[in-house]
Amino acid sequence: MMTRTPFLPVLFLLLACQSNSTEDAAPPVPYPVGLTDQQITVNNTVRKFRIHRPAGDAPTALVFIFHGGGGAGTDVANEGTHPLWVFRQLADTEKFVAVYPEGSLDAQNSPGWNDCRSDDKSGSQGDDITFLKALVDKLSADFKMPASRLFVTGTSNGAVMAYRFAFTYATSFRALAISAGNLPAIPEGGACTSGPAAGIPIMIAYGTADPAMPVAGGCVANLGGLCNRGTVISQQATLNFWLAENGLTGVQPTVSTFDVNKSDAGDVVKHVYGGANPMVIYWMTDAGHSVPSKTVFTAPSAASGVQNRDIEFAEEAWAFFKARL
Repeated sequence: MMTRTPFLPVLFLLLACQSNSTEDAAPPVPYPVGLTDQQITVNNTVRKFRIHRPAGDAPTALVFIFHGGGGAGTDVANEGTHPLWVFRQLADTEKFVAVYPEGSLDAQNSPGWNDCRSDDKSGSQGDDITFLKALVDKLSADFKMPASRLFVTGTSNGAVMAYRFAFTYATSFRALAISAGNLPAIPEGGACTSGPAAGIPIMIAYGTADPAMPVAGGCVANLGGLCNRGTVISQQATLNFWLAENGLTGVQPTVSTFDVNKSDAGDVVKHVYGGANPMVIYWMTDAGHSVPSKTVFTAPSAASGVQNRDIEFAEEAWAFFKARL
């Protein structure tokens, strides 16, 4: 007589195996792969951000990218439209998460940032610093990423906002990369005046003929002559501030010069200051306000000057960040 194997024990065994495989599976990584629009509520206000997550379950870092004021806002993340979009390309190859927060609205109803300029009459007045800290904390928790793997970068108004974030939350991230940003001449009180609680590795790209963020200091984007966007100190004074903060005053930099694109304004002189909190400065000869790029062209104008095309800002910034990991 043929003996039949009981069905129920086999069924229970299969279910047990399925249960174990579910428990052993890696937890899902938050946010879809690619670029998505997201939001977070901070102090009863809905704030927007865009996030680009690479494929894979173990991103290497979080990079927060602050757009400039009075223009495209987070549309700088759109493919091929702005040099800051290149961070998305790098995110896919280098496996970091690129985050594009959106600033609050300014007097022209354009997204910008309430940075440390106390005399910026037409700028954004939103509580951007609280929003950014809440966003950094949320994404750090979502991706289980420590502060040592968080980085901040920005251009123009976004650069000055990055300074404010560094002044207020210096230990919340690892390093800073700036394009076309000078420190305020008349800062707000508190952290905006006292400065960061610790030194911060920093990279800065400066055009030596920037008409919007004035090289010698003064009124920002002052084409109309009203000086309603506040004032900043000079490029050199900003550099001297950070050299002092990072304990690098008197350090002789390593200097190199290159000119990849002969059709742009001029060459690039790179200064590297070594130390516990190093600094890298790109002096872009006769270049203006636009983010430097080899791949995304920005047409020259009276407001922005001529773009430097010898370096890819996103690539240089990520190389600086990667060296800090």
